[in-house]
This record gives sequence, structure tokens and C-alpha cells, in this order.
Amino acid sequence: MTSRNKVMQGVAVAAFVTATALAAPSSAAAHEAKPGGGTYQECRGVTVDKSAPVVSRATVLIKAPVTTIWDLHTDIDAWDTWIPEITPARKQTPGPLRQGSVFEWSPQSMHVTSTVKSVAPRRCTAWAAPVNGIDGVHLFTFKKVKGGVLATTEESWAGAPVEADIPGNQAALDAGLADWVKRLKTTAESTSCGK
Repeated sequence: MTSRNKVMQGVAVAAFVTATALAAPSSAAAHEAKPGGGTYQECRGVTVDKSAPVVSRATVLIKAPVTTIWDLHTDIDAWDTWIPEITPARKQTPGPLRQGSVFEWSPQSMHVTSTVKSVAPRRCTAWAAPVNGIDGVHLFTFKKVKGGVLATTEESWAGAPVEADIPGNQAALDAGLADWVKRLKTTAESTSCGK
């Protein structure tokens, strides 16, 4: 598998499951695998699987209004406009994204059904999905800071396929999450500049 395919696979799989930083990083994306010190993101009590063999985090400072970022993040039906590798993506539950909302999407031609576990509008989301033997939990958090919004995604993977290749899965998830927040930053900043 080529490096690009591994990154795209990481982006794709990262999409099915979603976020923490203790200090504001530079505007460039940064990631931290296996968050240290027992500090994990939380969305209304939901966290990643802290005992999972693969846990990753990526954080970026986005210079755009939190409403712009939130709208991009939660408009699942429009993900194809900025992350075409994870489409088609369609929300199955009508109305705003909320606990219990279900959405389907197709990263790398896999069919994934994700269920939202927690939402705090303009602050965080958490969803989970089993796919091909992997149990994933994915968090995103959004925190207003000086100069913009700190967007963080954190995800855990557990299951036999993960155990079979922990280093490979860790690298794929690290790359996928870093790419996801980078695209969110680029899209949000270009969208807000056009307003």
C-alpha cells in the first residue's frame, strides 16, 4: 500500500469515530499519539476508549468563527465538498446532529454506520461505529482561544484487526486525524475569508 493510500485510509477510517489539547499549539496541525498523563477529550461525559491499543489526537488552530467550523463539521451531507474520500456520507436522522443521530458513509469503499453518542453545540461531538472488526470512538472539540478556535480530534481503535498491526494502525490513524483537521482548517478559513 502506498503512503498516500495509507493516509487516505487513515482519513477514511478516522471519519467513523471524533477530540484534546492542554495548550494552544501553533497554527500548524500537531498530533499526539496515546495522550499522556491520563488526559483525554470529553464530550458531555463521553471519551475515547482509554484502554484501546490505538489512540490518537490531532489539534489545529483555525482562524475562523466557531459557527463556520461547526457548520462544516456537522453538515455530514456536505462532507464530500472538503473530504471526498469519505463519501457518500448521508445523515439518516432528520434534524440537527444530536445524541442518537445516525449517519452512513463510505470511507475507502467500506460501508460505515456511525451513531452520535454526545453533542454540545459549537463545543463537541462524539460518535462511535464498529467496522470490519474495529470498534472506534471519535471525538471532536472546539474551544475559542486567542486568535481563533482550537479544534481537536481524538480517536480510539480496538479489536482484532487493530491488535494484528498496532504500529500500522497507529500510523494510519495519526495521519488520518492530522489530515482531517488540516482540511477542516483550510476549508473553514477559506470559507470565512469569502464572507
